[in-house]
Amino acid sequence: MIAGGFLGAIVVERQFWKLVDADITKSGALLPMMKTFPIIIQMGVLVQIISGIGMLHSRAWCFWGQNWLYIKIVLVIVAVLNGILVGKKIGGKIAAQVFSPTPDRAALASLKVKMRNFDLVQLILVLAILFFATILRII
Repeated sequence: MIAGGFLGAIVVERQFWKLVDADITKSGALLPMMKTFPIIIQMGVLVQIISGIGMLHSRAWCFWGQNWLYIKIVLVIVAVLNGILVGKKIGGKIAAQVFSPTPDRAALASLKVKMRNFDLVQLILVLAILFFATILRII
């Protein structure tokens, strides 16, 4: 769910920015879909947390106390907070510009860069979480 939501968000976001460049009035139609993907990702994170607790319980909490698990937990918290505090804020500013009677193209260009940087940080966090859950745990 996390990977699928992230991939879907990236694909729709790219289409959104193409529409912003071509006809900004049509780009607003994609905003409701863009708001759906973070919900899917958050549900995936919730499933990951629940399954992680279940896994820890089924293994008699034997992984508790290992550094890789603590790092993974911190990374999950950082990714969630980054999505809520940064991603949602950028998305709101983009929506405000798109639905503005006189959208500011310079502001939209700046928001596009911020959104791309946000996506890159989220991707790095997700890959780091997977790394600490799989590769580092084996070593």
